[in-house]
Amino acid sequence: MKDPEGVLGTHRVVACVGSGGVGKTTLAAALALGAARRGQRALVLTIDPARRLADAMGVELGSEPTRLSAPVLRELGVRDGSLAAMMLDTKRTFDELVMRFARDDATRDRIFANPIYQHVSDALAGSSEYSAMEKVDELVSGGEYDVVVLDTPPSQHALDFLEAPERLVGLIDSRIARHLLHPAMSAGRVGLRLFQRGTQPLFRVLEKISGMGFLEDLSEFLLLFEEMSEGFRGRADHVRELLFGGATAFVVASGPGAGQVDQALAMAQRLGDMGASVEGLILNRMRRWPDGADGSSVASARPGEWVGLAEALAAGGLGEADARRATDGARRCAESYLLQVKRDAETTAPIVRLARTLDGFVRTVPELPRDVHDLVALGQIEAQLFRPEGSGDAPAGAGDRT
Repeated sequence: MKDPEGVLGTHRVVACVGSGGVGKTTLAAALALGAARRGQRALVLTIDPARRLADAMGVELGSEPTRLSAPVLRELGVRDGSLAAMMLDTKRTFDELVMRFARDDATRDRIFANPIYQHVSDALAGSSEYSAMEKVDELVSGGEYDVVVLDTPPSQHALDFLEAPERLVGLIDSRIARHLLHPAMSAGRVGLRLFQRGTQPLFRVLEKISGMGFLEDLSEFLLLFEEMSEGFRGRADHVRELLFGGATAFVVASGPGAGQVDQALAMAQRLGDMGASVEGLILNRMRRWPDGADGSSVASARPGEWVGLAEALAAGGLGEADARRATDGARRCAESYLLQVKRDAETTAPIVRLARTLDGFVRTVPELPRDVHDLVALGQIEAQLFRPEGSGDAPAGAGDRT
């Protein structure tokens, strides 16, 4: 039976996917911590510009890996492994790609100096997702880390990064230039003659608004990127092999909300359709009974038992009236929580069944009283993820529902 330890130990990349707000960043960091505790050299890469990961790990994150110090790792129970974290710098990564694919230094410098590139290089369709996978591939190929845990991009469609290489290549492919640029481009003044008849009205407007310099910059930008399209296409094929060739495991994260579960279902199904390896499901912020507590005793408690509790409290010196109020409050609180536990189990049952069908592990992380802001709390999350199967992992009854 699969478990997080086995998945991390048999894959070079573990991608934590899920909709926004389910705690992917924290879960990715906890998975990386678990790998380090088990002797692996682990790195967690986040694309989320928020400071959640930096706060939780107590480090300043930049575009280069930041290692946790040996004393900190020892306090976390890491003996033989290592743990590092970094935040993707989309612009820098994209600049590095240009440096790699430009045919010479002069071409590289022209691209970097081009005003169009300066304004859109970090906003091109798929550029952040493409850069993320390029950086992952670079880290894996470097051999410094046994496993890279990826906190996937916080985009509108959480799986955009799977198709980002193809989308970006499609944008800068020479067909774009052929559509916009006239085949018989004059070597002289760059003007509306560059553009096919169907695009002339648009560019007349642009010319009036921004002047001829805009058209010159745009035409140069497109033609320079046309020269590099083969390089981008080759890298896209390589990244796709990394994603779908068996080296990458996908772990779906969800919260107990109905909308979150629906999105997790759609993601898991889409991943399966694309041939990706879905290896596990993590249900975060779940309501469940503490270890050793049996919620069924609340549901089956007879009125006489609550009366007995009130009498015991009164005998202990609380006073009869206060004892009754305390007992009534405890009963209402327990019954309300019981309903929430049942609701979470019922709502998440479909995604649990799908994970079982895909032969993936299932782990639940209980709702904590406060957000994860330090390594101690992160260690608590890690402990929940790596507990043995059956010790409170799947929601009670979730696997039995039809």
